[in-house]
Amino acid sequence: MATKKSDGTDITSLFESIEEKGFGDVGAEDLKTPRISIVQAMSPQRQKTSPDYNADAEEGDVFYSGNNTCISGDEGLLFLPVYYNKTLVEWRLREKGGGLVTVHPAESDLLNRCIRDSQGRLVTPGGDTQLTTTANHYGYALVDDAPQKCVINMTGSQLKHSRAWNTLIQGTKLQGSKGLYTPPAYSHWYSLKTQMESNDRGSWYSYSITQERVLGGKETDLFKDAEEFSKFCSTGGMDQLQGPKTATIDDKSKSNKDWED
Repeated sequence: MATKKSDGTDITSLFESIEEKGFGDVGAEDLKTPRISIVQAMSPQRQKTSPDYNADAEEGDVFYSGNNTCISGDEGLLFLPVYYNKTLVEWRLREKGGGLVTVHPAESDLLNRCIRDSQGRLVTPGGDTQLTTTANHYGYALVDDAPQKCVINMTGSQLKHSRAWNTLIQGTKLQGSKGLYTPPAYSHWYSLKTQMESNDRGSWYSYSITQERVLGGKETDLFKDAEEFSKFCSTGGMDQLQGPKTATIDDKSKSNKDWED
């Protein structure tokens, strides 16, 4: 007797009702924070020898590391910011082998003890490493119509776009019962696209960020989740998860293009 093959549609209805998902004791500390970045000429996504290689990657694309998705920079994606902080990332100098050393808080006095070399790098007293200021925007990226927790790290020339974004967020006003008020950062979606910039050292792609829309009535659960995520970040939750050598920082230490993202 022949057995009819199932196309799977009759079993998927069972998935939703299962309470024990098989994840065991997996917690936030067992997960890697996905990252949003811009694909540049020398990005790992364009290097065939890199484990992050993506055959579809083109310069100017927005890359989401959660599922290795490349999104056209002209199309962009929506991002809901929940928390911002700034860190000082210490890298081994390129000529010393490159690589991430550790991450310092923005108020670290190490910055005051650095010396700027002929290439404009902030070299630490030992002479083997450098510091880069990194702006970290935590939030949700809308990927395949689903909000995904992630982080955007901005350095170098991208810092001016980070400052402009923060200004846009804090300048947002809504009309309330007692007049105008400033809503939380996670009240609005922002559109992240890319644009080309250049100077006498070369050209690269940077962010172009605009405010898209306020959260809709069907996004109440997302707003509540964003509030909890914001509280988690503000109490140092992300710092505790990532530790001193965070995987959410993109390694730029071996690139000779310090002005890029």
